[in-house]
Amino acid sequence: MRSEILLLSTAIALCLFHSASYAEAEAEANSTREEVLVIGRHLGSLTAPSIDDATKSIERTPGGVALVPAEAFADRYALNLQDMLANTPGVFAKQRFAEEVRLSIRGSGLSRSFHMRGIKLLQDGVPITLADNSTDFQEVDPATLRYVEVYKGANGLRFGAANLGGAINFVMPTGRTATSPAFFSIEGGSFETLRLHGHYAYADDSMDAFVAGTASHSEGYRDHSTQNNKRLFGNIGFKLNDTAETRFYLAFNNINQDMPGSLSLQDALENPKIAMPNIISGDQARDINSLRISNKTTITVGDSKLNFALYGVYKDLYHPIFQVLDQETIEYGAFVEVDSPITIGGLPGNIIVGITAGAGKTDAQRYINIGGKRGALTANADQKSRNIEAYADARLDIVPGFTMIAGAQFVHARRIYDDHLNPVQSDRKSYSSLSPKAGLLWQVNDDAQIFANISRSYEPATFSELVQAPIVGFVNVTPQRAWTAEIGTRGRLEFLSWDITAYRAWVRDEMLQYSVGADIPSSTFNAEKTIHQGIEAGLNISIMSDLVLRQTYTLNDFRFKDDIQFGNNRLAGIPKHLYRAELNWRHVSGFHVTPSVDWAMSRAYADFANTLSVPRYAVANLNAGMDFGNGLSVYGEVRNIFDKRYVSNFGTLTDARLPISQVVFYPGEGLAVYAGLKWNFGQ
Repeated sequence: MRSEILLLSTAIALCLFHSASYAEAEAEANSTREEVLVIGRHLGSLTAPSIDDATKSIERTPGGVALVPAEAFADRYALNLQDMLANTPGVFAKQRFAEEVRLSIRGSGLSRSFHMRGIKLLQDGVPITLADNSTDFQEVDPATLRYVEVYKGANGLRFGAANLGGAINFVMPTGRTATSPAFFSIEGGSFETLRLHGHYAYADDSMDAFVAGTASHSEGYRDHSTQNNKRLFGNIGFKLNDTAETRFYLAFNNINQDMPGSLSLQDALENPKIAMPNIISGDQARDINSLRISNKTTITVGDSKLNFALYGVYKDLYHPIFQVLDQETIEYGAFVEVDSPITIGGLPGNIIVGITAGAGKTDAQRYINIGGKRGALTANADQKSRNIEAYADARLDIVPGFTMIAGAQFVHARRIYDDHLNPVQSDRKSYSSLSPKAGLLWQVNDDAQIFANISRSYEPATFSELVQAPIVGFVNVTPQRAWTAEIGTRGRLEFLSWDITAYRAWVRDEMLQYSVGADIPSSTFNAEKTIHQGIEAGLNISIMSDLVLRQTYTLNDFRFKDDIQFGNNRLAGIPKHLYRAELNWRHVSGFHVTPSVDWAMSRAYADFANTLSVPRYAVANLNAGMDFGNGLSVYGEVRNIFDKRYVSNFGTLTDARLPISQVVFYPGEGLAVYAGLKWNFGQ
C-alpha cells in the first residue's frame, strides 16, 4: 500500500504545482480544452450520431432515460458498469468482483446471482445480450466508449426491447466523434493493477476510422481474483454519398479471470479477502475469447432515414465452477429500421418501425472439475435460440408542446435443447407475445419536460432457468409479464438540473432465483404476483460556477403480493434506499477534486422469508486530478477511504432458517488507491 500512496501523493503534488505555476496560461489552456471537447461532441455522421445529436434524440423519450458521456468517468479508474453508471438514477450496478457486477433496473433480474437477465445490452446498436436473453459483462470496455445510452423499462422499445429493465447501448468513438486523433493512457495502483490503453482516429471527406486497444492486469482485492485481459475495438466508415454511409465494426476480447466466489455473511464482513477452499481447489475461473463483427448502413431519403445492419459473434467460454463449463457459441442476426415523419389528421409526427432477427447456437459441454481442468464428461448439449422482434414507436404532436406516443413490440422466441448425452433431457419451446406502450410528453419550455407512459413487458426464460437437472426436459418456468406505469420530469435551470421518475410495475410470474448449494447454480421459480415500485431521482446543483453537487437517490420498494408462502414480504436482493453524492470542484487552471459517498441507507433482505438481512453501509471516496491544457492530464483517487467492510452483493435464499447453504455474499472492496496519466495528442 505504501507504493500506491506514494503514487497518489506524487500525482496530487504535480496537480498542485501546475495550479500555482501555470496561472498565467489559463486562457490558452481553457481554449485548448474546449477545442478537444468540441471535436468529439459536435461532429457525427449518419451511422454514428454525436453526443449532441444523441442527447436531443434521447430527450424526446416520454420516460426514464439517461445519456452518460465518457467524460463522466474519464478521471477515475473506470473498470465496470458500476463506475460508468454511478451517477445514473435508478440503475443498480454493484460489483461482485472485477468487471462482474449485478445489474438491475426497476428490479429486473433482481435475485439473479450470476450473469444477468432483464436488460438488453448493445454495443453500437448490436446486441451483446445472447439470443436466449442472458448476458455477460466482461466484453464491455469503459476505456473504449464515447457515451452510454440508458433506456429504462419500456423506453428500451427504441431498440426493440420489451424487458422490465429496458436497454443499455454502449457507443464507441469513430474517426469523427473521437476527442482527439490519438490517445494514450497508463493507469495503476492497488492489488498490482496496471492498465494500458491507446487509440488512433482518422477522418477525411469520404471515410473515417477508429481503432483502440486495452491491456490490463490485476491481482484483485481477494484471494484467487487475478485477471489478465486484452481487448481490441475498431470501426471504419465510408461515406457513399451525401445521403448514404456504411460502417464496419470489430470487437475482440481475450479475458482470463480467476473467480473468488461468494462467502458466508460473517466471512464477508470479517474475512473479506479470502476465497472458499472449494473455489481454490477447483481453480474456478471465467475465461472468454470472443469476436464480434457487424455492419451498419444508413440511407436518408428526404427527412426519412433507413438503418439496416448485419452482425456475427463467436464466443468461446471456459468456465470451471462446480463443474467445468466448456461452451462455444456462434450467433448472427440482422435488423432493419425506418425512421420517418408522418402526418395524421393534419397533425405532424414521426414513426420508427423496425424488425430484428437473431439466432444462436451454443455447443455446451460440462465436465467434472479436477483442479480447474476437464475430468469426465457429464453433459453434452446444443442450446439453440431464435428470436424475432418487430416494433413500432409513433409520435404525434397533438398541440404545440404536447406529444403523444404509442408503440408496440411483438416477439417470437424459440428455445431448443438437444442433449446428446441424455436424449430424454432434450426439449423445445416457443414463446410469442405483443407488448403495447402509450405515453405523453409535455415540453413545458425549452429547458423542462413532464412525461408519463404505461407499457407491458414480456420475458421468456433463459437456458439457465429452463434446464435444471435432474429435472427431465425444460422446467415449467412461465414467461415473466408486467404492466408498468411511470411519471416524471427532467430539465434544467441556471443553477439546477433534475431527472425524477416514479414508477409502479404489476408483475406476474416473476422469475426469482434462490440458493441451492455453496457452488451450485441457483434454481428458479415463478412468483404469482409481485409489485415493483420506486423513485429514480437525480439532482445537480451548481453551488458556484466551478463547484457542482451531484446527487442520485433510488427507492426500491419490491414485494410479494398475497403470496401463498411469503405473503407480502419484501423481495430479497437489494436495499430499499440508495443514495450517492459527489461534490466536484474544478478550478479554471484545470485542477479538480471530487469527494463522494455511496450510501446504502437501509438493510437488504437476503431471503424471501425476510429473516436474514445485510447491514447498511456508507463508503467514502476521493478523486483529484489536473488537466494541463495541452491534452495531458493526471488523476489520483482513493476508494473506500476508511476501509469499510460491507457486503456489496449477494445471491438470494428462500428461508435462512432452513438448513441450506448461506455462502452467497460478496464483500465490497476495501481501501484502494489508483492513479493515471492520459494524453490526447495529434491535435
